[in-house]
Amino acid sequence: MTNQTSQGIGEAASPTCYVLLSSSEFKERLVQLQRGGPVSDWLMDPLMTTSAGLRGEGYPAFQLDKRLNQALLLKLRELYRLHQTADVFVWDFLRTRHKPLGGLTGVDFLLGFFTPAVAAMGLGEREEHFLDLALEEIGRLQQ
Repeated sequence: MTNQTSQGIGEAASPTCYVLLSSSEFKERLVQLQRGGPVSDWLMDPLMTTSAGLRGEGYPAFQLDKRLNQALLLKLRELYRLHQTADVFVWDFLRTRHKPLGGLTGVDFLLGFFTPAVAAMGLGEREEHFLDLALEEIGRLQQ
């Protein structure tokens, strides 16, 4: 599912979206989602990062949110992979507040929370703006 509206103008995602789930927690929630209907194939390869608190892999909870723009998350991950940059840096980008997003995070953006200026952009322009911001971050990482 993708969120084509900007209902979250001036708001931000809940802090629970930033929680890292253990592998077993993520799988449990995924099973619950599957009970409600078919789940997208992309969830079989979710964004994963390392977490000292979890003693290994952690899965950001926002990926299970029904508002998630899945297609844009896939494009973002592919962009990082194309530049041979690990998923841990995708997660860093997504949880960082960005001035060009009005101080909101990448997670906020992917869940459809936009500032009025970003919400005024067309869908294609908005996504290009987001991916351009990611490219700038990748450039900084590669310096």
